[in-house]
Amino acid sequence: MISGSWFERQKNIIDYSLQSLLRRRSKNILILIIFILLVFAVSAILFITGSLTREMMVTSNDLPDITVQRILGGRQVNVLSSYIPEIEKIPGVEAVETRVWGYFYLASLQANFTIYGMDLNLLEAGEYREIVNWQNVPDGAKRNPDFRMIVGQGIFELLKDIQMENAFLFYQPTWQKPIPFDIIGTFKTETELQSNDMMILQTEGARRVLELPADEFSDLVVYVPNPEEIENIALKIHRYFPELRAITRAQIQNTYASVFNWKSAFVLSSLLVAIFAFLILIWDKASGLSPEEKREIGILKAIGWDTDVVLSVKFWEGLILSGISSLAGILLAYAYIYWLRAPGLREIFIGWSTIYPSFQLMPDIDPKFLLLIITISVVPYLAVTVFPAWKAAITDPDAIMRNI
Repeated sequence: MISGSWFERQKNIIDYSLQSLLRRRSKNILILIIFILLVFAVSAILFITGSLTREMMVTSNDLPDITVQRILGGRQVNVLSSYIPEIEKIPGVEAVETRVWGYFYLASLQANFTIYGMDLNLLEAGEYREIVNWQNVPDGAKRNPDFRMIVGQGIFELLKDIQMENAFLFYQPTWQKPIPFDIIGTFKTETELQSNDMMILQTEGARRVLELPADEFSDLVVYVPNPEEIENIALKIHRYFPELRAITRAQIQNTYASVFNWKSAFVLSSLLVAIFAFLILIWDKASGLSPEEKREIGILKAIGWDTDVVLSVKFWEGLILSGISSLAGILLAYAYIYWLRAPGLREIFIGWSTIYPSFQLMPDIDPKFLLLIITISVVPYLAVTVFPAWKAAITDPDAIMRNI
């Protein structure tokens, strides 16, 4: 029987548990590897979901209060300028602004570019200047100021491959000849998740590329100073103009969260068979006491060890093994997501594309995730290791020795 103070007893029990684990190292190493893989898979999915949701929520805070789209035949079409004064008359609306944007497909690269029109002078002189790496464009190369643009890093790398890193030739079938747009800057890498496939063109140049009439816009954005009135004004816009769809910032944020949560659930469901197989194997290896382990418990009981001490030994064995496995799995998942940038997994969450971003995720580990991981790993394992030991410990030692 182990004697001494409580701390001395626990120290001796832990020491004995470690020795017991080492004596059965082949079995425990197998459990350790399976356990680490299980925790790694679950942790990686939870980590990337949390970080992407956080990234998108931060980004969506800069979205307008209400985005107004025109729907015709179930599809989004251009919004006419005649809607602007009517929406501005709605009480509570502070301002209505227009947006010009769309997509341009480049067959030679098999890539879709997102085109957004705005006044580039705002980028050159405003607070957004800090997010752009500005290029020195020779005066002789400068053409029409309407034909300038700033591109994302992913697009810039592709354009370098076709030797168009200084100017890009846009062409539409209805044009007589291509139009060169000078590249005056690239977005910095910290904006890669949002800007990687984006081209910011001067508004008139974007209209030309997208072939958008002068009195039409891609959509409208509505600003409301009182957050409490946003939902009500969105309802009024749809009521007054049934062909318009009003989307609030909160709805977009909920959509982001739902998409990433759905994808994480989909990935976890896809791994469910493997996870279930791992759990069965762990259960089989951990819950079944070998004849050697039963003999050991019988000997310990015969020499005077109490049942609670025997259970303490098994408890510490399970806690040490599951604790090391959980910690190793979490650390591996952290390195995989935040250091290696989740190769293979990020494509599932952000989609496959010719120019998908090689972004750096910011760690966003919710304590609830860690608690969930511990709950589904450590607690069940302790149960399947302690319960068989308890059954053996309450059995007469002589009966245990005879039945082995």
